[in-house]
Amino acid sequence: MSGLDGKVALVTGGAGGIGRGICERLAAEGATVVVADLDAAAADSIAAVIGGKGLVLDVTDPASRVAAIDFCAVLGGVDVLVNCAGVLKDARIATFEPALFRRLVAINLLGPLALVRLAAPGMIEKRAGRVINLASRAWLGTFGSTAYSTAKGGLVGATRSLALELGGGGITVNAVAPGFVDTPMTDGLPPHIRQRAIDSIPIGRAGRPDDIAGAVAYLAEAPYVTGQVLVVCGGRSIGNPFAA
Repeated sequence: MSGLDGKVALVTGGAGGIGRGICERLAAEGATVVVADLDAAAADSIAAVIGGKGLVLDVTDPASRVAAIDFCAVLGGVDVLVNCAGVLKDARIATFEPALFRRLVAINLLGPLALVRLAAPGMIEKRAGRVINLASRAWLGTFGSTAYSTAKGGLVGATRSLALELGGGGITVNAVAPGFVDTPMTDGLPPHIRQRAIDSIPIGRAGRPDDIAGAVAYLAEAPYVTGQVLVVCGGRSIGNPFAA
């Protein structure tokens, strides 16, 4: 029996590259997975394959967030919340637009925190719960990525503080910080930038969604790990900086 049998896992951004890998892994571990995404058709398609539930979710919209928690309540309530929805877009400071910063913070930081706020009461009532936030290796700093790094760094800080606040309610709060991962999002990078990123990885390859999904699955079951940031980057965080 897996520790996730009978558990309800809400995965935001579940139709994305990393999100899909997480949904597939948690379903394989026995969880009922709610694949939540802006793309309704993609969410439903993935849910049909893994035996889960598809759900339309805009993490920046308060009503949409409440509807997602209510949807999960019918299934028994959120046991595992995976905040995977995110956007990767940035600019150097000379061409930086405030509107872009606000969008990145709204999706990558404020949306996840609002979902934790909504899911926590139900978890406290059960005296059990797992919150896993998808940060990024970029929280350590990435050349030309001030806004994205700021948002993800904020999520790391929030993860650690929430672990202190919610631990007494039986909830663990952790973050997974992926490095460079092969997804549709990173496929859009210019080829020379993509190659420079891969060249900076000591293991010598880009990450795969299942690399990240394995870390999430571990944290979804780990009862005595909280407030931690698990960097899954192939060693890039200790290797040559991207700016080199």
